[in-house]
Amino acid sequence: MHQTKKGNQWYHRFAGLIHSVETTAANVHDITQAADLLHGEEKVVYADAGY
Repeated sequence: MHQTKKGNQWYHRFAGLIHSVETTAANVHDITQAADLLHGEEKVVYADAGY
């Protein structure tokens, strides 16, 4: 991820790797959202083990 601030506005660049984002409350486990984030045409999915 690359980020820069121009004036009072932040800009973020992800190089085309991210196609969806979902935000939830802190008590919602990440794995419950995984299926909603995939569109079915992925060739590879990368994730971490969580904290």
